[in-house]
Order: sequence, then C-alpha cells, then structure tokens
Amino acid sequence: MRTVLLTLLAFTLSNLSMAQQRYAPLDLIGIHQLQTSDSLQFDLSGIVATGGNYYVIGDKHWNKSLYQVTFADSLFSISKTPAFSIPSNPDLEAIDYYEGLFYLASEKDGKVYTLDRQVLTHSTNAKEMLIDFESAGLTPSKWGNAGWEGLALDSENQTLYLCKERQPRWIVAINLNSGAINQFNIPETESNDFSDAKFENGFLYVLERNGNYITKIDPVSQQVTDKVSYHHIASHPDGKLYGPEKYGMAEALLLTEDEIWIGLDNNGKSVTEHAKNTHKLSGKTPVILKFRRPKGF
Repeated sequence: MRTVLLTLLAFTLSNLSMAQQRYAPLDLIGIHQLQTSDSLQFDLSGIVATGGNYYVIGDKHWNKSLYQVTFADSLFSISKTPAFSIPSNPDLEAIDYYEGLFYLASEKDGKVYTLDRQVLTHSTNAKEMLIDFESAGLTPSKWGNAGWEGLALDSENQTLYLCKERQPRWIVAINLNSGAINQFNIPETESNDFSDAKFENGFLYVLERNGNYITKIDPVSQQVTDKVSYHHIASHPDGKLYGPEKYGMAEALLLTEDEIWIGLDNNGKSVTEHAKNTHKLSGKTPVILKFRRPKGF
C-alpha cells in the first residue's frame, strides 16, 4: 500500500509540475508592500484604474471607502476617499469602472452596487443593481464565503461579468440592456477557483488563485485562449510569500498596456522567511506584484 501511495503522490506532483511548466512564467518587475499606520487590518480585494489614478478596496465591513494608491520604491500607501453609504455591512470583493460609475461586488450579501465617481470628493450612496438572479436559478445571497470574487465590464457590448469563487465556480454574463443571464465555466484542469477578473479588447481575464494563473478567455466561444503563471513568485518551492497558508491569496487584478498587477490578500498573516530573504518583505500587510505583460496577452 505504501508503494501505491508513493506512486500516486509522485504522479500527482508530476502532473502539477507539468501544468506549471506548460504556461509561461511572468517576468517580475517588482513587489510593493502596503505601508500603513492604520491599526485596522486591510485585506486587499480589488483594484481599478481611472483618470490616471489607482484605487483599491478591502473586504472587511469597515472598508466603506475607495483607497487611492501611491507608490514609492518598494512600498505603496493608501489614502481614503470620503466614506460611502452602503446597505448592511459589505464584503467588497471586486471593482471596475465605466463612464462615471464604479461597480462593486459584495460576496456576503451577493449583491452588485454602483457608486458615483463623486465619492472621490465627497460622501455619496452606493446603489444596488437590480439583477434578477433567481430567474437564472442563482441565489448569491446563500453562497456565503463562496460567492462573487470577480467583476468585469465589457462596455462595448454592455455586458457585466461576475465570477463566483468556488464550490462550484462559475462565470456569469449579464446583458445590461436586456437583463439576460448566461452562466458558464472553463475546464477545471489546474485550479478550482476564481478570484478576480478584468475585460479588455474582447477578452475576459480571470485570476485562478489556487493555481497561480491568469487565464485569457474568449467569452463568445467560452474557450481559454492563453494562460500565464505567477506560481514561481507567489508559491515558490522555497516558500509562499505569506504563511503558513495552503491556499492562494491573489484577489486583485489590473491590466495596463505593458504590465499586469496582482494584489494579494494575506488575511493578516505574516510574511515567510522566504519572502523576507528573497524579496525583503516584512510584517503582515498585503502586497501588489507587478509583472511585465507578455506581447499579445
């Protein structure tokens, strides 16, 4: 029996190693760690760019602001915009922006909200989007900690994409004009979850957190067209960046013309010895990883 188990383990590890080698590893530019004097834990869960500025959200109930990001060397800092009013205590997991509105997905209550851009200068109210999920047999309010983790907007086709995290994972496409809802998945070959999404140039890009991949999807054919890996940074054989933790931590995705940014939600865990020695990280605040974006990706 021992021989059989060892053989099975070797086969599993071999398959995982082959999967990791099959996809091109991203070229790391640098790692920026949050510098903050705030006593409240900040769990980075989403990032968006607009007007030449970058904003992040956190997924704790006290995070009822957008936070503008400023980079300095290997650090980044955040400054609160005015707080916004939102029903209940949100668990904000995803953000996107289009024509004066921020779009926010909350996992705890399974709702999607819009927020007027004026929140950057003074307090305002978030408004719930009226999406008839039940007509598609979906009940996001009952998914608990396995609900919405990613949100992306295809402005040209007026389509909102939402990613259900796990158990099971889904991608939901919502036509903002008709309200029609289409649900699909991609083959679960190396990962079992989604943790964020962005839409660009006709393609949907999703974070497959536990596999350490960014996956490029054609939403029309619902097929994967490309995939890249950041496993060598976030889950290096010598150690993860935070721990002990067996699950992936990537929760925020941003695409620029030349770069790919990935934000890690470390859930208050401290950096590992590997992270200290290799990347000069310290403490227990989140990081943003910056990679060079491969041509054509």
